[in-house]
Amino acid sequence: MLACPVVMRLLLLGAAVGVAAYVFRKPLHLPVDDDALITKVRLKLDELMEHPGSVNIEVHQGRVILTGPAGQPEVRQVVRALRALPGVRRVECRLKAHAAA
Repeated sequence: MLACPVVMRLLLLGAAVGVAAYVFRKPLHLPVDDDALITKVRLKLDELMEHPGSVNIEVHQGRVILTGPAGQPEVRQVVRALRALPGVRRVECRLKAHAAA
């Protein structure tokens, strides 16, 4: 009979944690200003690329368009990282991949 109160406490604790997680969650799709998003994208490119200045960035309502040259190994990593940025709804990668020097 001792197991019943312990199980009930664990269930209540789990429910409380679930409610707290729901109440304090971060909104997933907050709109981000296009100019602010360009800055975030540029900073991320600076982290990930050898020559980030050669990449042109356009942003229209959360849609990021990348053009210019990029190293072959960098392209996939850049697209994956940009898709994870808050405010990015879509990434159009028009980068011209070339072999790394």
